[in-house]
Amino acid sequence: REVNAVVFTGVGDKAFCTGGNTKEYAEYYAGNPQEYRQYMRLFNDMVSHILGCDKPVVCRVNGMRIGGGQEIGMACDLTITQDLA
Repeated sequence: REVNAVVFTGVGDKAFCTGGNTKEYAEYYAGNPQEYRQYMRLFNDMVSHILGCDKPVVCRVNGMRIGGGQEIGMACDLTITQDLA
């Protein structure tokens, strides 16, 4: 098997990705700064790997793309959206 392209998409028709719950994150990570750094490192590494992928990376948007979802989408090579997205 060979990978020709990578496609990111959401499930359903409401959103591609709405990002995280910032209120919940602020409350939880205020007491866990080391864990927050690990979480952000993981997220940033994921975006870096999307940017560095040697295959075409497509973001198939079926709805809202907010916060971290926007960052993921912007790292892709191409975005394809439905009419109402």
